[in-house]
This record gives sequence, C-alpha cells and structure tokens, in this order.
Amino acid sequence: MKSKTIKLIFQTFFLFGILSCSTENKSINTDAIVTEYYTTYQKRSDFEKFLHFYDENIILEDIINGDRIIGKAAFADFFNWNNPNFSRTDTTALVIYDQIIEGNKVVTQGYFTEFKWGETTFEAMHFTTILTFNEQGKIIKQVDWINYPASLVDYENRSNANEWIIN
Repeated sequence: MKSKTIKLIFQTFFLFGILSCSTENKSINTDAIVTEYYTTYQKRSDFEKFLHFYDENIILEDIINGDRIIGKAAFADFFNWNNPNFSRTDTTALVIYDQIIEGNKVVTQGYFTEFKWGETTFEAMHFTTILTFNEQGKIIKQVDWINYPASLVDYENRSNANEWIIN
C-alpha cells in the first residue's frame, strides 16, 4: 500500500512539473506584437518605437536587392527613416492585404504606398516579408521581397542573395 501511495505522489508531482514547464514556456503573443509593429510601420513617425521591435542581433535579408544587414545599428542605418529626402504622399506608409501568423513566424503581404525621395516620386511597391520572433517577442530575422522599380536596383553590381544558401 505504501509503494502505491509513494507512486501516486511521485506521479502527481511529475504531472505538476510537466504542467508548470509548459506554462513557463508559454509562447509570446505574436498577434498583438505584429499588430503594434505594423501600426507603427504604417504611421512611419516614431523610429525609436519601430526599432524597439528588433533584437540587437537582427538579421535583415533583402532578397531582391541582395542586402544582408546584421545588427541593430546597421539595421537602423539601412532603414534611415529620418533622412530628410524621404516624404510620404499618402497618409499611411504601407497597406497589408494578407498575413499568416504561425507561432513565432509571420508572413505579411502588402504594398508600400507611393512616396517621394527628393524630387522623385516612386510608385507603390508590392512586398512580402517574413518576420521571426524570439522568446522575448523581438524580431531576430526579417526577410524581404520587395518589387522595387527597376531604377532602384543595380542588377549589375548588387550582391547575390543566392550566396546565403546553406549547403
């Protein structure tokens, strides 16, 4: 009888241990973070808030342009939101028309609205972005496919994104 009681106590503690581990490893609320992230991106007015969504070791891969940016400082320089040459011609910087959220990964499709760079107006551009989040809810990897106008891509001198393929 004693061995059955000890076994029952052991099983109970084991079960509570498993349940407590699963609640401690509770996943982040990706939906809420992504909503706030894209709202911030659409407004395109608070660069510090935008950067707050990213991990210090963010990796950005721009497949079409062949850019691979590593680290938050390099990422901030690459995005360069505060450049005075940029101006919006629309009230929102981007429009989302499809999004899939699965665990810590988010695939978003939409388009960047028309904008001006200096005196040049650039048309709206389709994009597909994959964001990967860490356990703290920070973006650790961003992969972009953006349909840049041909005048923005130097096809002769751009980096080859295919070099990033892991063998």
